[in-house]
Amino acid sequence: MRKNVWAFAKKEWPVAASLAIVLVVWQFISQTGIVRSFLLPAPTQIISAFQHSRVDWLSNTLVTLNEILVGFAVAVVIGISLAILISLSPLARKMVMPYIVVSQVLPTVAIAPIIYIILGFDNTSRVVLVLLISFFPIVLGTVTGLTDVDQNLIYLLKSLGAGKVKIFYKVRLPNSLPHMFVGLRIGITGATIGAVIAEFVSSNSGLGFLITTSLTNFDTTLSYVAIVILTFLGLVLYGAVELTGRLLMPWLRSR
Repeated sequence: MRKNVWAFAKKEWPVAASLAIVLVVWQFISQTGIVRSFLLPAPTQIISAFQHSRVDWLSNTLVTLNEILVGFAVAVVIGISLAILISLSPLARKMVMPYIVVSQVLPTVAIAPIIYIILGFDNTSRVVLVLLISFFPIVLGTVTGLTDVDQNLIYLLKSLGAGKVKIFYKVRLPNSLPHMFVGLRIGITGATIGAVIAEFVSSNSGLGFLITTSLTNFDTTLSYVAIVILTFLGLVLYGAVELTGRLLMPWLRSR
């Protein structure tokens, strides 16, 4: 156990060191007035605001987390399903792919009010916005993995009498996992951004709502607290997706 902790500390100490340096420099810049504390509160001020404010941070964090997870889960189901369809049918690729690209070209902030008008000012609209931002890299990554396959393996399995279904599960699906999880990691960061944008447009709770409300009241320190929590939340979710990928792909860990 101690050896594992020591090995982890030895491997990750540059991250901890760089974070410590950033916090020290940040504290120095704010306290010495190089940047006014109104614009850049010191880390100690942010911690104090978190401890002494009357905001229910846990409740608002859970609201944003729920939007992220639900939207991301829907994006995963739709994204992987579309990717399988596109990879198996050239006709479907030509018909569906342009609309998938168009969904990313459209500015989300611009179409968000339209989505709220159509679907209503509730959680459904926020989940849809999360979905729109996060599903594209999932589709693209999975399609790449399913199609960019060593053709020699496919020919070998066909020569042994394997059908399309067996080839899919034995070759295409395992090959797609590394590409898929690249898309999932990008997708979860997009889901976090999407939830905040959705709360910016219309919400009465959540971390995005707290950021806009505190800035409207000129309480920048409170907005920084929400931003720090949101950043930590995004890092945890990103790490969870990456850990899941490592567990599902043990052959990559051995490289």
